[in-house]
Amino acid sequence: MPATSTDQSTPDLVVPHHPSLANLRDVGGMPTIDGGRTRPGVLWRGDAPLEGDETQGPGGLAWPPGSVIDLRNPTELPAVHPLPALGAELTSLPLISSLAPAEQARGRAGELDAGELYLLLVQTIGEVWLPQLVGVAAYGPGPLFVHCAAGKDRTGVAVALLLRAAGVDRATVAADFAATNSHRAALRDRLVAQGAIDPSVEASRIGVTPEHIEPVLDLLDDDPRAPLRAAGVPDADVDAWRARLVEGA
Repeated sequence: MPATSTDQSTPDLVVPHHPSLANLRDVGGMPTIDGGRTRPGVLWRGDAPLEGDETQGPGGLAWPPGSVIDLRNPTELPAVHPLPALGAELTSLPLISSLAPAEQARGRAGELDAGELYLLLVQTIGEVWLPQLVGVAAYGPGPLFVHCAAGKDRTGVAVALLLRAAGVDRATVAADFAATNSHRAALRDRLVAQGAIDPSVEASRIGVTPEHIEPVLDLLDDDPRAPLRAAGVPDADVDAWRARLVEGA
């Protein structure tokens, strides 16, 4: 989720235009616990695409991706998603609006920290979105691009679940989650361009706290598939996803 949403009346601040995604990356090349490695060009993660972007796929691959999963709420969308018009298949899985009204109210009031939010997404509404997430990852046209607004919180949880289910080791998943912090300045400008944050927000306030993903990773230590199974994801879909992502699986 965006770090800060405030009144957008701050005048006279010039925001550089970034005509491509600020937090886009490929999860290829990651080691798995059984000695395998993830394939490039299968799963991309990032921030929200905008109309008129000049994005190129990670590693010089063609853009757009084959499938897109958008984790934003409808109220976050400034206009029609730009990628279906370019040929991508879009699946919308609005996570925050799927939470209980009381939890949404806590979030709006700033009473829900990121670590608690991440657990709620997995433990209380997993059945709403995890079967579709894994199904598209396993069987949809590739590459798959998963995004929210900034590509850090909701996207971070979704990608962590996918990577651990495919056998990527915990330390590598944690490092991938934290990698967003290398893109703070450009990401801040992109979020301002979307109207997601106030132009006065400094880049230092954009990013993730690595410790916040640890409770979710703890859930996955004994059996990375357990939260998916509890949400109704068939083991066959997880098997298909692992075969797609991991070389030699």
